[in-house]
Amino acid sequence: MDSRGLHHFASFVRELNGECTLLRIFGDNLVAGSRLGDLACWSIGSGTEIWRILVEGPCSDCDLEGDLLCVSESDKLHAIDIRTGEFLWNCELEGSSDFVRISGGVWATSSVYTIEIQDYTEASVWLFDKEGQVGGKWEIEGKAWFLAAESDLVTVGLGRPKCGYANVAIGEGPVYFSVDNKSPITTGAVSDEGSRYLGHSDGGISEITGEGSSSHKVESGSVTSITIEEDWLAGFESGSVLSGPSLGSWSTEVGGSVDAVCLGPSLRGEGCVWSSSWSEKAKLSLLDKISGDIQFEVSHGSRIGKICSAGKTITLGDSEGNIFLIEEGVLRRRFEQVEEGFVEGKKRSLIRRRINSLRKDDLQWK
Repeated sequence: MDSRGLHHFASFVRELNGECTLLRIFGDNLVAGSRLGDLACWSIGSGTEIWRILVEGPCSDCDLEGDLLCVSESDKLHAIDIRTGEFLWNCELEGSSDFVRISGGVWATSSVYTIEIQDYTEASVWLFDKEGQVGGKWEIEGKAWFLAAESDLVTVGLGRPKCGYANVAIGEGPVYFSVDNKSPITTGAVSDEGSRYLGHSDGGISEITGEGSSSHKVESGSVTSITIEEDWLAGFESGSVLSGPSLGSWSTEVGGSVDAVCLGPSLRGEGCVWSSSWSEKAKLSLLDKISGDIQFEVSHGSRIGKICSAGKTITLGDSEGNIFLIEEGVLRRRFEQVEEGFVEGKKRSLIRRRINSLRKDDLQWK
């Protein structure tokens, strides 16, 4: 494990006020938001801050279409001009905001948490037009733990009591579907072909396609993160990272509890699986996506809860509000420096051992 830390490998590091809870890359724009409501946008190419605004927080999700950036935070949904940071409109939701997706209109979910029973008791799916007018609202049974949108239809992954998913379409009420795995949904991802992958609290993964759904129990412990690359790659609360059948069905133990997995730049070859896990301190692991072998590990003092990548660039956000941007070219150069230093260190150690051996021989001869 390298001791130099993330700062050594980053192209640049920026700061938010508060824990990073939102992180996305849109072209040259890096958008990040914090638990305290700090929301900022930087240029990836130059590293300059384009704008910064303050909302109530915590920031939860965002999506972009054209110059329209929609951000969900606290109990509100904001439309922002990504070029300037100017608010275009704001809407209040019932309960705390969860997800937002722009597809046809602006879809959002919100939920109400009841302290007395320590669970979510109400949840809603909202549809707004791009001027902020409400086009529809649907009550759903169970909190949304995943949201995917396709034009006039959204898919919502659900926890209790309706463990499964619901489709919500314009002009229709929610239609609920069960899958073979009856445990609550914890996270999800969408493939380029439109297949939905849902992670369950018991370590199972369900795949939803146009032909139906299939479920597989792959690990004990809750699924905490899923990303898609030819097949699914998933992180688990148990500290494991696993791949789907098309990627070899490998399993690698990275330790702690996995907070996020993401495809990103590699040290060599084509792409790596980046995994952040937590146990006393954070550990960032780079895994070969075909074999699952760990290529590199680096520790970090603050929990890395958010990872997002685009092409050969990856960004990470931690609990102290640090935002790290890492580019493949920079990563490789600096990793080579680490390797060169390691080799030089071994050479120096060998020379010292030889000198000590000569000194001992000399003393014995005297």
